[in-house]
Amino acid sequence: MSRTSLSNETSSMVCLWGEPWGTDHCMRPGEGFTVMTEAEPEESPFNVVVHDPGVTVWGNAGHDAEVSVPGAGSR
Repeated sequence: MSRTSLSNETSSMVCLWGEPWGTDHCMRPGEGFTVMTEAEPEESPFNVVVHDPGVTVWGNAGHDAEVSVPGAGSR
C-alpha cells in the first residue's frame, strides 16, 4: 500500500481533489489528510498538482484510493 500526506499550512480553506475518482475534500487551516492506494510505491501511484484553487492528487496506477482525515476516518 502507498500513502501520501498533505497538510494545509495556510490561513484559508484548501480543496483537495482526488482524480480520476472525482472526489473533493476541503482542508481547514492546520488540517492534514492522507491519500492511500493499494498500488506499490515503485508503481509511482500518485501525481500531486498544486494550483490556485487547491491541490489535485492523481492516482496513476489504476487503483482506487481513499482519503483519510484524522478524527473523521476515510472518505
